[in-house]
Amino acid sequence: MTNTSARAGTRGFRKGFVAATGLAISAVLALTGCATSGADAAVSEEDRVDGGELTIYNANIKTLDPRQNHGIVGRALADSLIDVDPDTGEFTPWLAESWTVSDDATTFTFQLRDGVTFSDGTPLTGEVVKTNLDESAKQIGDGKGWYFQGLFDHYVGTEATGEHEATVTFSEPNHAFLPTLATVQLAIEAPASFEKSYDERKNGDFIGSGPYVLENYTPNESVTLTRRADYDWPSGVATHSGAASIETINITFVDEQSVRESALQSGEADIAQNPTNEGADQLEAQGYGLNYRAQSGIPYSLVLNFTTPALQDINVRRALSSAIDRTAIVDGITGPRQPVAQSVLTPSTSGFADQSALLGYDLDKSNRLLDEAGWVAGSDGIRAKDGERLSLDLVLWWEPQEIRDSLQLLKEQTAKAGIEINIIEEIGANGDTWQSGKADLHLNNATRADGGLALYSQYTNENFEAASLITDVTFPGTLDSFTESGKLSEIVTQQITEPDLDTRNELLAEAQAIIVGDAIRIPIFTNINSESGFFASSDKVHGLRNNSLSELVLYDAWKQQ
Repeated sequence: MTNTSARAGTRGFRKGFVAATGLAISAVLALTGCATSGADAAVSEEDRVDGGELTIYNANIKTLDPRQNHGIVGRALADSLIDVDPDTGEFTPWLAESWTVSDDATTFTFQLRDGVTFSDGTPLTGEVVKTNLDESAKQIGDGKGWYFQGLFDHYVGTEATGEHEATVTFSEPNHAFLPTLATVQLAIEAPASFEKSYDERKNGDFIGSGPYVLENYTPNESVTLTRRADYDWPSGVATHSGAASIETINITFVDEQSVRESALQSGEADIAQNPTNEGADQLEAQGYGLNYRAQSGIPYSLVLNFTTPALQDINVRRALSSAIDRTAIVDGITGPRQPVAQSVLTPSTSGFADQSALLGYDLDKSNRLLDEAGWVAGSDGIRAKDGERLSLDLVLWWEPQEIRDSLQLLKEQTAKAGIEINIIEEIGANGDTWQSGKADLHLNNATRADGGLALYSQYTNENFEAASLITDVTFPGTLDSFTESGKLSEIVTQQITEPDLDTRNELLAEAQAIIVGDAIRIPIFTNINSESGFFASSDKVHGLRNNSLSELVLYDAWKQQ
């Protein structure tokens, strides 16, 4: 058994804590691309001020339920059993003060903190944990729980083995369980929450144990949170104990990045979510703080519609990937905060293996591959074959300007190889064009805690088509039929239940090489999780931090009056 035993508390109160090194994310985690700049260097915990309001200008948050989303609201309302220290990659206590893991990673026993209550007064018990995990498994059956899809495939069940103890059992090894358990998507909620419909919970009708409670939510307009005076069970990563310092958090939804930046500069807002690259540079130069961390999961990539005949040809896909000058996109558009993708997983994700050698810009290679595939350049430079132009529609529903600009540059790059890309903007839409199969490409990323689970949820023969989110047409073959080796699904399936971590990482490296090399997905650049983890702040705001998934955590925040 791997034993993790530490008394729960904040960093200042957990001297000598050592995580379960056999299962710590740090065993395979490369910690990169994180930053906190601004006024924090000039202050310390002794300067902490209690009270006050915090005003945040944020893009629209369409669901508050942490199990259906990720971000600042869900994390403020609900806690998890464990946390991950983003600086070390080690697991730390939270609602569970200690835990043990069987040597084969099939059995997990959690000792719960005493005295924890939900905002309705319900105490945290082993039975509550059982209800949460049983309901999580049920969510998958209901077609929900996208963020932890695959995690419960071999779930046997959870038993309350004591008032403050819960034992979770899987029929196969599950190295993805602890990293995913630390995410807000598996935050622990009071049992009454699960009596509500998904739509009710989406609008905030759930009960968490977090440092804040929901005071008001007006969809598409604003959220107001107020602190719990009796909160005293923070994560082991926290820098203080007791109730949150900020009394009230007001979040106003504003979709335009420039408006959010202006509100911060005018003093109307204390924090502005996702500034533009140019705006972030200007704000930092003016003394505003920037908080961000490279996303854990899958970087911004081109997702392919495999019903498109041209994209069924591996040489066309490889030519498309080789025609993209990722360095030029980063240097000219996204900037160093969002570096070139090195694989289908980001460097801060467990199981990452560098595939940069397969992602280089090589226009000669693109032209050679397309020539060999029979695509001939026309008078305008765009290639055609059997009367069909090599013209691909790319649908975009992301709002940030740098995303739009990067795709315009990508379009110019691929045209040099004779590949035409038509960008269709559906900002704020629900992806109907993509779901209907009427587009050939779209840009997407994914926040995930575990690299193996991230690939398993998308790259097996069973999951591939559903994971594409194309619902109205059927792919003409399995995932493996589009690969050269025909073994990708087998490799990805094997790693999810592999008991040995080193062997699992070898399998993950092999899977990434196939996905990237066969251009099943085409990575471009790494995101800093602009949805929930990139924020600019006033020099009066202190204590902001990003968790291991790059989400902004508000519990430690305080504000000079």
